[in-house]
Amino acid sequence: MPTPFLSIVNESFFSALAVLAIIIAVGAILGRLAETVRLPSITGYFVSGLAVGGWLLLSRGESVYGGLSILSNVAIAFIAFELGTRLHRKSLKANFSEVAVIVVMQAIFTIGLVTLLFILFGAPWYMALVVGVIATATSPETIMVLSRKYKTKGHLTNAIMPHIGMDDIVGVILFSVALAIAGAAAAGGSPNPEVAIAEPLLEILGSIVVGAVIGILLAFFIKLAKRRDPEYMQTFLTETVAAVLLTAALALHGWQFGEVRFILSPILTPMFMGIFFTNFIPKDLRKENDEAVDAFTPPFILVFFALIGVQFVMEMQDVEAAWWLIAIFALAYAVVRVAGKQIGIFIGAKIKETDHKVIKFLVRALLPQATVSIGMAQVLLHEESLPEEWRGTLFMVVLIAGILYQFVGPFFSRKALADANEIDPKLMYFNGHPDEHDDHHPEPAPAEKK
Repeated sequence: MPTPFLSIVNESFFSALAVLAIIIAVGAILGRLAETVRLPSITGYFVSGLAVGGWLLLSRGESVYGGLSILSNVAIAFIAFELGTRLHRKSLKANFSEVAVIVVMQAIFTIGLVTLLFILFGAPWYMALVVGVIATATSPETIMVLSRKYKTKGHLTNAIMPHIGMDDIVGVILFSVALAIAGAAAAGGSPNPEVAIAEPLLEILGSIVVGAVIGILLAFFIKLAKRRDPEYMQTFLTETVAAVLLTAALALHGWQFGEVRFILSPILTPMFMGIFFTNFIPKDLRKENDEAVDAFTPPFILVFFALIGVQFVMEMQDVEAAWWLIAIFALAYAVVRVAGKQIGIFIGAKIKETDHKVIKFLVRALLPQATVSIGMAQVLLHEESLPEEWRGTLFMVVLIAGILYQFVGPFFSRKALADANEIDPKLMYFNGHPDEHDDHHPEPAPAEKK
């Protein structure tokens, strides 16, 4: 008879946990190495994913990746929650009209240029439209990590957070509509208004309502803990982690309202939770809660970036199109997306007569694109009503472009914040000019004679 100890052995769990430990260990090492050559640690995390993904592929351990993918959802939820906590009503009121105009201009020009690009590449117009909408999305995780690490403050920093949030709200809505239009066009019919309008509407409203309820409840319990619990920082962390995990779980659940089936957004739900939480809690408690959460999330963020690299390696074996062609598509997509965003930012900023820093640096700060865009591309990949050959090609285009942005995006984002003089002066070493005594490194005042 087997011993009781052997009865709890689970080889699949062993493999998943062992690979997770390797990812974190290798990612931490490569992250530090990246910083020694003046690259953000995020780039090292991603390279660790490529290495682990290659190892899994060679050792036929592809199934392990499926067991780790849930960690991406958890990491996304924490990143989106932290983004939401940066969107306080005072800053939103001050910049709302400016942000709204620039985001709309960005969306118009980015969708238009990327859609035209893929029509010229021979894609059906409806598939080109879907990838054009995907191009509007901006990922919050890179700028969140950089902003927290370098303690950035200023007009550009204040503009970035609302831009990312509104970018993703607009992107989620338009993607659902574009997908419904594409499905109908591929089938030779007209889009069902119930699906094209009700589904994204319910997704957004549902994300707002669920995020608001959980965020307000979290604020209530955080206030209660401050008054009664002597170890309140631990309580802050415990309650916040529980709330974030709950939103991540609810975003993985299917919902139905009448005849319309929908899901909650894995980005918007925790983001709205953060927005309502930060606006229903005093500033001092919010800062203490941020400190508790900031000490907990780094391993999740590391794993998130590494898993993007693993996913690339896993998916590349199933691509049918020629790799050189996909590489050209991805490079063109990456360049045209930046052009569309820059034109939109320039026109929108001119309309609102905004700060020159926004025109000059904002597009660099918004370069990274992974979380939301890859999530949309995964939905596109599994939409069986659309042409299979284009689904796989466009998924790899978005994935490769996202990876390209992960290599160059953090560098340009950090440089934009440094050039805008918004990095903490004590951390200006990372600007690449550690020996220069400029405005960021004022000479010490001479000691006063006694």
